[in-house]
Amino acid sequence: MKKDIQGLILTGLGLIILRLAAGTGYMNYVKASMRILLLAAGVVLVVLGVWLIIDAVRARRRNPDQETHGAPKAAWLLFAPILALLLIAPPPLGAYSAARASVVVLDQSLAPIPPGDPAPMLLADYVTRAVTDHGKDLTGRTVELTGFVLPQPDGTWLLARMQIICCAADAYASKIRPINVPPDAQNLPANTWITLTGTYTPDPNAKPDVEIPLINVTHIQRTSQPDNPYE
Repeated sequence: MKKDIQGLILTGLGLIILRLAAGTGYMNYVKASMRILLLAAGVVLVVLGVWLIIDAVRARRRNPDQETHGAPKAAWLLFAPILALLLIAPPPLGAYSAARASVVVLDQSLAPIPPGDPAPMLLADYVTRAVTDHGKDLTGRTVELTGFVLPQPDGTWLLARMQIICCAADAYASKIRPINVPPDAQNLPANTWITLTGTYTPDPNAKPDVEIPLINVTHIQRTSQPDNPYE
């Protein structure tokens, strides 16, 4: 592949990374803490790409009579995904991925539930406390959880949220089953983001290997997708 084509591809990739990292779009794919690394990588790719283009132009000026060949047609196809990513960024993982993702409960000590009623809490924290400690810390507390709707075959839905360790490729899901859902919220579409307020309730029919705890709903409110869709 010719240097100028290589330079254009590298420049395009660098611009994509910079475009995503300049806003919040990058958090659809990687952890928020990786922003600085992405900005640095984008700058390096753009600089390297521009340098290759300039070098190719200088080489042609030095040897104007040198025989040149056009780039293979297949090489131009590499620009299609670059243009697509520049114009339309893929959405974050949602209900489709959550339905197929592994459910992971981290065996870790958690900080005390913050004061307040309701107390805001990560969905993963709620699942961890409910499964590993049988809801001991949750009993008697009202909590506030934010996630998206994951419809079930029986017509009900779960509240879900994806977690990532590094990037979307290693994502796993946390899920809880709301009970006593108000009639106007029983048929919410998939991927509807909501903030749910409720209290922990033990599941008498739960099996040891089932990691989808219950929550008794007291209030449900639709909300917009957070800037960071993952926990």
